[in-house]
Amino acid sequence: MAGMKPNPLELRARIVGYVDDGGSKAEAARRFKVCRMTVHRYVNASRKGGLSPKPYPGRKRKLVSAELEREVARRNDLTLREYAKVLGVCNDTVWRRLRQLKITLKKNS
Repeated sequence: MAGMKPNPLELRARIVGYVDDGGSKAEAARRFKVCRMTVHRYVNASRKGGLSPKPYPGRKRKLVSAELEREVARRNDLTLREYAKVLGVCNDTVWRRLRQLKITLKKNS
């Protein structure tokens, strides 16, 4: 479900209001065209004190190209995994950025 946006706060409040006014959760789901579990989540969240959507877990930080280039120039003997650890990003991020920059990490054995 990546890419889906949370329902607006106003819609959430209307759904909860409908149930609080005596409407069934199933009818609220049909009326507002949402899943029944969504209605249950909104009602429970409302009783716990908030209807605001939870923040999506996202990227911790972006990898700046200049940072990676500087690190490769400074220590060109590290592995992909070691660069990722030093820069605080995942291996795939380093790999993709190296490809974009056309930098190879070939080892001389």
